[in-house]
Amino acid sequence: MNGTEVGLDYGRMLDLLGIEAQLLTAATHDAHPDAPVWSASGRTLGQTVRHVGDLCEDVLCWLGSAEMEREWALPEQPELREVTNRFAVRLAGLLAEFGARPPHDPCPTWWPEQHEVRFWLRRMLHATTVHRVDVQTAAGVERTAIEPDVATDGIDEVLRVWFDYRLRALGITASHPCSVGVYVDGRNWLVTADQHGTAVVSSDDVATTTPDAVVGGDAAAVYLWMWGRLPNRAVETSGDPNAVAQLWGLLQLATR
Repeated sequence: MNGTEVGLDYGRMLDLLGIEAQLLTAATHDAHPDAPVWSASGRTLGQTVRHVGDLCEDVLCWLGSAEMEREWALPEQPELREVTNRFAVRLAGLLAEFGARPPHDPCPTWWPEQHEVRFWLRRMLHATTVHRVDVQTAAGVERTAIEPDVATDGIDEVLRVWFDYRLRALGITASHPCSVGVYVDGRNWLVTADQHGTAVVSSDDVATTTPDAVVGGDAAAVYLWMWGRLPNRAVETSGDPNAVAQLWGLLQLATR
């Protein structure tokens, strides 16, 4: 997606971010901060909540919010309620900032294709959604479903912003050339990687190209698999397993 394309509605993303934050916060009730998160993140529940609070503070800085004039220093080993409260307050500040600005309001970002407030709302929606899943899983709470169009937008974001751009920015390349078709209901992407870089093409019909492998299935499952939150058996794969493994491995390097 570039700065001129339209994905999820801005107002809906704003509502969804608030809901995801509430779900994450609710999952911390009676949870143990040292409960391990089963995912590629390697964090505990408490570390995850603190990390999302850090993300909120980072984005408020990018947006130039006056909210960041007040420092929020946490002790070296804070209680879970302290990091949860910090996250909730910072997220509320973000929601207010997003709500007060139009989606195409210019602001600095780290993705060269989009320098607008919309980039940060989309980024925080997907970050909060993925980490909400982490916290619910670690807390033993039933995982709230992710709506298909949200998951589909998240797949597009992780492929374009992280796999395509972030890997190039980090100078990370594939060990061997491969192409992988990615599909969910209503969307297809063709992902390629070699020693020279990566590319992602979105197309309604990738049948004209025969990739080395194909990954697809339920949009939420593919979304969480790409973020290292679900195992291979959660998605449908065919073709060269090495191509699938390389795609997954490169995604984890891009998003760590």
